[in-house]
Amino acid sequence: MRAKSFLFILACFLFSGTVYAEEAAFVEFTSYHRDTDVGRVGLDSEVWKNVPAMRHPLQRQFLVLPKPSEVGVKEVFVQSVHDGKYIAFRLTWKDSTENDTLKITNFSDAAALEFPVRKDPLPKYFMGEMQKPVHILYWKAWRSRDQEKGFQSVKTAYPNMTSDLYTFDYSEKGRGTEKTQEEKEIFIPGRAAKNPLSFPHKEIVEELSAEGPGTLTTKNIENTSGAAQWKDGEWTVLFVRPLTVDDAGSVQFKTGETIPMAIAVWEGGHLEVGSRKAVSPAWAEIRLE
Repeated sequence: MRAKSFLFILACFLFSGTVYAEEAAFVEFTSYHRDTDVGRVGLDSEVWKNVPAMRHPLQRQFLVLPKPSEVGVKEVFVQSVHDGKYIAFRLTWKDSTENDTLKITNFSDAAALEFPVRKDPLPKYFMGEMQKPVHILYWKAWRSRDQEKGFQSVKTAYPNMTSDLYTFDYSEKGRGTEKTQEEKEIFIPGRAAKNPLSFPHKEIVEELSAEGPGTLTTKNIENTSGAAQWKDGEWTVLFVRPLTVDDAGSVQFKTGETIPMAIAVWEGGHLEVGSRKAVSPAWAEIRLE
């Protein structure tokens, strides 16, 4: 009986070590220095042909509810280059369906890169900790569609929808119907609440911060640009940003140094959204050559 109890306790200890394995990296990447303008690099730029694609395994998120029973994406391939001023990350993964529209029953494909704002002390790899924030670069497929085809709204998502009355949306002009856009937006809940999802964005990558699960907040800055393409059952997503930015709550990169990194991927066709996602098993590390 004592032997069984000891084995059970040992198994719990090992499991806990796997879940919170923030002290040691399980994968090491390299961001290669290249003599090219990385700030202008594209998805299919020549530079990527000579940069190794590093395999990064993913697993289902199992720390907070709701948890997925399974995830659609089990691995992602990562390439990275920098020129001493800008750094770029190019992610590719298999996904049989392209999910980039916003509807009640649809979920968007997405991917995120997470970095600690400070390495010492190092936060837990899953969304950081109180007083130990993480900086997240979050791409969503619907943002790419917005950029290519225009901002999606209820009318574009449901073009055949009809309604008897929509406040201040009259086809005939008359006394009392002329309102400013600000007055109209009072009756559009998302815009009235300043929900960032309700407004067009210049960049397809959103920048977020977190100090633990459930604390995710938008940073309202756009230092990171990007591009994305779904083709032949595969996503290719690009993140590009300066090595250093004028924001104390953002990750800062330095050549010759190593920084922890974690990755998350959502497969919309697999009903993945929010905490239902594929994630890194622990901090990885990326070294800037």
